[in-house]
Amino acid sequence: MRSPISRPPITRMSLPGAGAAPFLRATISRDARGCGLTGPALLNRFPAGAYCSITWFLEGSVELLSCGGDAGLRQPLARCVVGGCQTAPFTSRNQGEVHAFFAMFYPDAFHALFGVDLARVQNRFADAREVLPAHALGLVDAVFAASSDDERRRLIEDFIAQWAHGAALPAWTRMRRLGGRLTLALASKVLGIGPRQLQRVAPRQAGASLQTLARLWRGERSFLRAQRQYLAGHEVDMADHALVNEYADQSHMVRDCKAQTGRTPLQLARDVQSEEADWIYRLEFSLDDDNPPTRPA
Repeated sequence: MRSPISRPPITRMSLPGAGAAPFLRATISRDARGCGLTGPALLNRFPAGAYCSITWFLEGSVELLSCGGDAGLRQPLARCVVGGCQTAPFTSRNQGEVHAFFAMFYPDAFHALFGVDLARVQNRFADAREVLPAHALGLVDAVFAASSDDERRRLIEDFIAQWAHGAALPAWTRMRRLGGRLTLALASKVLGIGPRQLQRVAPRQAGASLQTLARLWRGERSFLRAQRQYLAGHEVDMADHALVNEYADQSHMVRDCKAQTGRTPLQLARDVQSEEADWIYRLEFSLDDDNPPTRPA
């Protein structure tokens, strides 16, 4: 009888160089070929997040099962898809053996590089050839043609270097670092525009409303801090952790965690250790504070 998993999939994450860091969060390669994945191990469960992504399915195909709170999907995905800000957790399923490459962009950076109205791709995964402008389609083809993940990453960073000049990102970067302390009045002051104008431009330029972005940024930082404590062998005191991460109390944190991952913190901690589908949660992303992004020359 065939083992459910003959070997673990190969997952590699790379953080960008200094020039690309204000634009690119990370690149990820996930190679599940030859692993014999079956049943629940074919699933890929992702949290809600304030990022835009381009995903290349280099081999194999994937279908989207849930997205934007809709759990009844069976949507086949194109070979290259653009994902906008996701305000709810989402799940996909591999159709057999899959090799994929992901590029995760800060949403305001994605808007600056590609000129895409991010409100159009919120809670969506659209065919990249129908969403991206003409100057980006060469990148799509080049990544498909590349012979290694290192070459794919270089192509993306070279593209950023070519098209990033003049992109006004520092204000959004500062707002990301404010986390749960971000308010409409403070954001208006940072960006130098009125509150009403900010409410109009935020979904288009940053992927979601300011309130939603603040919640997603806070949730990500809360998870990464808890992950660090866990990996260092320290027990996470949930009540203290909630206060450190600017939640009103532990119940508030639990509600937000469930909204962003579909599970409570304790359920998530259990599943991440045992479920292959939760591979994204096992990646060790750095906090933004670790390597403050610099402006490209």
